[in-house]
Amino acid sequence: MAIVLVVAVLIIGALWQRTHPYSIQTSADIDASPAEVWAVLTDYAAYPQWNPTQDGLDGATVVESVENETLRWQTTTGVIGIFDGERTFTLEPIAGGGTRFTQSELFRGVVVPFVGASLKDETAPGFHAMNAALRERVEG
Repeated sequence: MAIVLVVAVLIIGALWQRTHPYSIQTSADIDASPAEVWAVLTDYAAYPQWNPTQDGLDGATVVESVENETLRWQTTTGVIGIFDGERTFTLEPIAGGGTRFTQSELFRGVVVPFVGASLKDETAPGFHAMNAALRERVEG
């Protein structure tokens, strides 16, 4: 009976988290065209040279790629519903020929409520660091 209760709680928690993800979003304005930013973002082999938080897209499943506009992928810990992420990069042209780069991620899974503080304290600063590194790489 206890095992059934635990499994039921995990299933309900996983379903609830699918519709109530934890979200992080950051943006940076880059003095370059969306095409120039896109070229750097999609050169995954070069990530180790400039990106302080990622060394490529290994283990990720790209679910949307719209040239010069959107790149979105998903990752999971192996079992869907435990800890899953959906990262999106959005490029928007801004006045003066620049680009607003927005990086966001939706975190879902039964463990997310227990790690929300670390996502805020550790993941969000990593987003800001990547934004700054991307700006430097593109404008450099």
